[in-house]
Amino acid sequence: MNLQSRVVNILTKPNAEWPVIANEPTGVASLYKEYIVYLAAIPPVCAFIGMTVIGISLPFFGTYRSSLASGISSLIVHYVLSLVGVFAAAFIVDKLAPTFNRAGELSRH
Repeated sequence: MNLQSRVVNILTKPNAEWPVIANEPTGVASLYKEYIVYLAAIPPVCAFIGMTVIGISLPFFGTYRSSLASGISSLIVHYVLSLVGVFAAAFIVDKLAPTFNRAGELSRH
């Protein structure tokens, strides 16, 4: 499945999409390669465009724009930290997952 239709389906009809996702055998490498590297690039690219092309309007000073070198270095750092953040969040959720009660198990105890 392509990335765009997957994202649209998760946002518009999650109850139907999550069982489809659950039946797909995927590993960490394939998730990074097919989804995470693209989705993690969206915020850094938008920040780069906003800071270097559009700029920030400052009262009494006009518009401030970052230099191209500063914008590119910020984009790279932001992108790498986004990828690391996804990995860290997934690691934490994976370690905490055994402590979560499944639906229905709570009523049996």
